[in-house]
Amino acid sequence: MTEARRIFTLLKLPSVERKEGSLILIFGLILIIFFMGLGRYPLYDPDEGRNAEVAREMVVDGHWLPPTLNGEVRYQKPPLYYWMVAGSFKIWGTGEFAARLPSALAALLGVLVTVVLGRRLWGEEKGWWAGIILATSLIFAVYTHIVIFDMVLTLFITLSIALFWLGMVEMKKKLFYLSAFFGTLAFLTKGPIGVLIPAMAVGPPLIYRIRKGQKPSIPWVSMLFIFLVTSAPIYLTAELKSPGYCYKFFWEENILRYLTPRFHRPGPWYYYLVVILVGLFPWTWFLKNIPKGIERLRATHSDQLLFLGSWILLPTLFFTFSRSKLPHYILPTFPAWALLLAGTIPIDTSKRALYTLIGVTLAIYVSGFLFLVPHLTRYRSAYPLLEKAQLQPETPIVAYKATRYSLVFYSGRKIEVVEKRSLLRQALKKGDPLYIFSKKNRLPGILAMAQREKKKVQVISKTPQYILLLARNPLDRSASAVMHPLWKRP
Repeated sequence: MTEARRIFTLLKLPSVERKEGSLILIFGLILIIFFMGLGRYPLYDPDEGRNAEVAREMVVDGHWLPPTLNGEVRYQKPPLYYWMVAGSFKIWGTGEFAARLPSALAALLGVLVTVVLGRRLWGEEKGWWAGIILATSLIFAVYTHIVIFDMVLTLFITLSIALFWLGMVEMKKKLFYLSAFFGTLAFLTKGPIGVLIPAMAVGPPLIYRIRKGQKPSIPWVSMLFIFLVTSAPIYLTAELKSPGYCYKFFWEENILRYLTPRFHRPGPWYYYLVVILVGLFPWTWFLKNIPKGIERLRATHSDQLLFLGSWILLPTLFFTFSRSKLPHYILPTFPAWALLLAGTIPIDTSKRALYTLIGVTLAIYVSGFLFLVPHLTRYRSAYPLLEKAQLQPETPIVAYKATRYSLVFYSGRKIEVVEKRSLLRQALKKGDPLYIFSKKNRLPGILAMAQREKKKVQVISKTPQYILLLARNPLDRSASAVMHPLWKRP
């Protein structure tokens, strides 16, 4: 108990004795929701299979910088998140649990940061409620279980924003240095957005303080130095090893993604309004309390309201104008939503209803992660195809109009991605035997091509959406489909 008190004191969290009930509740929720079933089901495509495979190639092939996917340079994202997953593979072994662990740990730390910041904004009890709201929000619970950049990005952005704001409040330069450092880590996780969102969140509060004559002494030059020293060597090294890396990443993956519809991720103007309403489940109903809560707090907490309003509204508006939209783009705003809800919900008069709501929500999440999500892998992962199939490791695999990088991950080898019929015919001519991965509705066309090339086709395995075939010379008896499994899940 003495050691526990010391740790909580360092984190500026309430001690177990003072808030034992809240402490047990919040950590129980986090452990159940965030770490439940991380290794229970295979990797989903496209994101999980792709990101886990990049990390696996780092460990197996040594492609730490620049990252590679299926043997080709992966310029779409910076390397930091891949390094974290690869490090997890080194410790826990290459598998689903290790792949998802960085997201779960980032979510855990993100909730703790939200609790600490909530205590500074509203007081001790509402700080804990901010953490509870964030931990049980649907979007946060879901992305905790996905091998994707955005939970780690959200952690670093939240730390950068919180430390900068606390730096302005307490006038401590070391907080600004730490804010710059975590902003740089966000930049190395997903690029410029890791710096833009913190700038949007702290910009208006900073301007407001300056206009009030409370000009904070911010070490801009030192913060820029921290940013450049930490990030520039990584991008320069990637550019030297793979010329054009920086152009493709900054211009094509960031600027063109935002300005053009070339990535086919459109959405109406109200897209993120829907994301917020759904993502805040089960707390969506309490959004109605925000207007009255703001009116009540305006006189005493105007700085806090401006801070949270900037953190929520400006990034949401920024992504609303983007020509490419995905739900997780605004995930870094949800800690602010949790803080705002904690400050405006009448918690003292609604505790019984709130605890009931949390219990029902927890039951829904447990059911989903233990039963529904594993069932859906039959439609979104290549693993079910390989689970029972036993394949020759030296026989090449071609993915025909069905790129699924979980196939690369679970097979442990590179695959040839083919989008044109003519290229598949060439692969059939030169490949004997040859495995073909495709969608079930393309089977008639594949059979017709194989017949023209005088190849026999055998169905190795199938799922509701995909098939795995073996094409070979009818006279070749050596190409047995049953040899040994490509992959065994840990």
